[in-house]
Amino acid sequence: MRGSVFEIQPPGSFPLCVELQFQADAARDLQTISDRIRQATRSLTVFGLILTGSVARGEGTLVADPVTGNRWMGDLECVVVVPKRQIAGEVDQLLRNLEVELSSDLTYHSRGLKIGLTPMPLSRLRHLRPSIFNREFLEHGKLLWGKPKALALPEWWRQGAHEVPRRDAFRLLNNRIIQQIATRMRHETADIDPVAAEYSISKLWIELATSLSVFLDCYRSSYLERQNALEDVFVSRQSLFDVDFQSLFIARLKESMSIKFGRRPTDLCHTSERFEEVARAAARIWFWETASMLGADRDDCDWTNVISRLRGLETPRQRLRDWMRFFTHQKILHGITPAWVRSLCAVMRAGSFANAIYATGCLLEFHWEAIADEISPGPQIVKTLQRFFDSCAGSGRNQRMMLTRSAHSAWDTHLRSAAV
Repeated sequence: MRGSVFEIQPPGSFPLCVELQFQADAARDLQTISDRIRQATRSLTVFGLILTGSVARGEGTLVADPVTGNRWMGDLECVVVVPKRQIAGEVDQLLRNLEVELSSDLTYHSRGLKIGLTPMPLSRLRHLRPSIFNREFLEHGKLLWGKPKALALPEWWRQGAHEVPRRDAFRLLNNRIIQQIATRMRHETADIDPVAAEYSISKLWIELATSLSVFLDCYRSSYLERQNALEDVFVSRQSLFDVDFQSLFIARLKESMSIKFGRRPTDLCHTSERFEEVARAAARIWFWETASMLGADRDDCDWTNVISRLRGLETPRQRLRDWMRFFTHQKILHGITPAWVRSLCAVMRAGSFANAIYATGCLLEFHWEAIADEISPGPQIVKTLQRFFDSCAGSGRNQRMMLTRSAHSAWDTHLRSAAV
């Protein structure tokens, strides 16, 4: 995949999951979904459908299920390459509708399969910047159908410059935290089954390892290689963190990798405690990484520093780009209200819309129980985050639910606008 074009690799021609017994079912699912996408976009010009993520790497997760035979424990993610940016917006809405349609299909819904479809203008493919997603996308992405010769790869990739920036690894961590708070809320409202909740916890441990591996210069593009490299670094550099934390991290990473590769979680009675444990680890690594980038005190984990550290890490170019997206997608000329102005002022103090979203996600994840129980620093955090969304919802538990929903919805809009 290091040449100038992708090669067509239809479903069934490459591994999709670690457990070989589920390979045929996974290939059949992918073939059906690929055909549905092709049919749904037949009236548009599409240059290709590219499978991405762990399934493209052959690391997809399917587990045995007594009712359905097997079930998916991760998303099936695809990129749809379109001619130009203007068309990407039209395709985006079509793909969002198709995502809902496919994910709601009883055949897939009963087996836990969720489909993620993202439009990508052809020009963006040629100008992809170095990042974790882009490196894995270019190294492992599979063109299921399309026009290979039209898909030129970026120059830096063809020249072999594959280093991942630290800022991108940190962005991955923030994005995963946003996803995690949505899962925690679903767990508390019994809107997600215990197995899926445990899988989400495992996924966060793995993404913590991914982000940290970039900072420790041992990043690899596959899960197993990354795990081995990180374990070697922890052994050789035992002063990175205290011994107890490093031992816990490696133990949980091994457990998470086992679940990722198909072992069904067995202890489903202590999920809430495991959510808290991985949240503490996420906070530890989040503050360690931000301190490394800013030259700050790595032991200073005061919650009041979250917004200021995010603001300090944002470049002027990133801030300008974020505000341009914000004003474009908020459609401010169609309804400026006092509440909207109050929220805008709070977001401006955070630096950007993205900072407000990620600060909300981090503070909710790091102080989940304190916010619900209204113990310090929970009430102070809620008061700060309310300003971003101009909200008020009574008790600490209700506030936490409302802020989680608001942050996740805003995050989804933010990512969609960035993609298009």
